[in-house]
Amino acid sequence: MTKWEEKRLGEVAPFIYGKALTAEKRKSGKYKVFSSAGVCGFSDNALAKRGIIIGRKGSVGTVFLSESPFYCIDTAFYIDNVDDCCDMKFLFYYMTLLNLESYNNDAAVPGLNRNLAHKLKIKIPDLPTQQRIADILSAYDDLIENNNKRIALLEKAAQELYKEWFVRFRFPGHETTRFVNGLPEGWTRKKISEFYNTCSGGTPSRSKPEYYENGVYPWVKTGEIKDSIIIDAEEYITENAIRNSSAKLLPAKSVVMAMYGVNIGMLAYFDQEMTCNQACCVFSDKRKFSSRHYLFQYLLSIREYLLLIGFGAAQQNLSQDLIKRVKILMPTDGLVTAFEKKVDDYYESIRNLMMCNQNLTKQRDLLLPRLMSGKLEV
Repeated sequence: MTKWEEKRLGEVAPFIYGKALTAEKRKSGKYKVFSSAGVCGFSDNALAKRGIIIGRKGSVGTVFLSESPFYCIDTAFYIDNVDDCCDMKFLFYYMTLLNLESYNNDAAVPGLNRNLAHKLKIKIPDLPTQQRIADILSAYDDLIENNNKRIALLEKAAQELYKEWFVRFRFPGHETTRFVNGLPEGWTRKKISEFYNTCSGGTPSRSKPEYYENGVYPWVKTGEIKDSIIIDAEEYITENAIRNSSAKLLPAKSVVMAMYGVNIGMLAYFDQEMTCNQACCVFSDKRKFSSRHYLFQYLLSIREYLLLIGFGAAQQNLSQDLIKRVKILMPTDGLVTAFEKKVDDYYESIRNLMMCNQNLTKQRDLLLPRLMSGKLEV
């Protein structure tokens, strides 16, 4: 059996404070900028060539690995050098199991206490064993990353098809189509409410934990809406929660938009029947055929406009009434149906890749504690 040696985290890899960088200075550059929530922009300067980023304020205790040069802002710590006895990638995986979020200052604004984190005892094997463990785990992450790149290409293909057909007007049969007042004949511009029903969800009372324990229906929050398919949710609620709150069961394949919160204006599809909170606007077709992909791409294309008209007195927000009054350009039924058919193929591939990533993540997360405890010999 490989011998595992006990050390203090601060001895192996001391935390360094990130440096302030305003949002205005994070708009461009060749290096990723990390905050406690992950990548938050780009910069022309880097603080480290490679390393680990740890959430200090905000998303306390989050851990990210950057294999390329990066900048770390002051809501996070970073590690750019480790002891000769330790492998950087191994340490990253090990740190994901340390529950660093529990080591906060207990102040008005919670923050990770570096001194407490440095005192944490960790057990590490010899360097070759660390590298083998890191290789096993990173193989899963490499597959996930490759799938994410394929997903991004498919999503871009859907956006490009929308632009080609409905922005540049190079749709099938455009050569012989008559234009009236600048639009192809048969196309109309009407309020979204003419074509779609809208509704929002609700939040079952947090004072009743039984509404969330052993839940069976995915309950989506706006932070989970990220311009893609939602195949699972962070929380589930019970049937009793739906009966006794404003939450409602919504159809699979619905389009949903975040009306306020950090992800305002972002979109998603429900992969299955789901519920959501009141900050979500859910769309369903009034017509007898699906036009969800067209709606998704149209809303995506006018996001800046929606955000512009969504400035509230206290904070930026959208509302169902405002959204329903927004006008949408609607092509002929036949053209929308043809677009839906083509884009359905893209999104079925995206869904399959996301399901594959979900399985890979589960397998990696099952292996992780066993490898890091030495229970699984490598």
